Amino acid sequence: MSRNSTPCDLSARDPRQRITPPRSLFHRGLLAGLAFLGPVFGVLYITVLPDGPWLAVVITQIVAILVAVGAIIAYFRIGIWFSPDAPIVSERGFFGRTVHFAKADAKYILLAEVYTSDGLESRPTLAVMGADDRRLLRMRGQYWSPEHFDQVAAAFSVPTTRIPGTVSTGEVREDYPASLYFFERHPTAFIAVAIGATAATAAILMVALTYLRSLGA
Repeated sequence: MSRNSTPCDLSARDPRQRITPPRSLFHRGLLAGLAFLGPVFGVLYITVLPDGPWLAVVITQIVAILVAVGAIIAYFRIGIWFSPDAPIVSERGFFGRTVHFAKADAKYILLAEVYTSDGLESRPTLAVMGADDRRLLRMRGQYWSPEHFDQVAAAFSVPTTRIPGTVSTGEVREDYPASLYFFERHPTAFIAVAIGATAATAAILMVALTYLRSLGA
């Protein structure tokens, strides 16, 4: 069965169990967003009022709010659908991409305790691997609870490979590269893309602000 085929509609009628990220993760993200956007737009309004390009700030704030609303909707659509008796597992990620795969395609489960990027903490990670070391499903401890790991692992009747001790992402990349996401396999390329996207966004905002300022001149 193709990993991208769509045999399930993921509606409320789906008899399979659905797991979602903890609400605490959403609350932390929401507080972090408010803590960042509140002071930023407060300073911008103080700077541009009464005679500055306040319209540009309003438009920017509206765009930011729309992006935040879109992110909230996307967060609550995240889920993994599975059941010990169901032959199909489905996953919908943050960006809305939905994949399905047959449990019969799973060959083994990879478990590891991986250091975070700062090296001060560690998080569990789980990957369901198929033929030719093809990754079928990936779960990270930043977003899923230990109970979720246990529930998903119990739904598969395949061997479990546990990496001993606590390892870095680099060590996992050396021995099990296919279990990682693209940005984990190619961190330098990911950083370059992130910098380019940030620069492009800043350039677009600068052009928009310049244009709006010219309208008010």
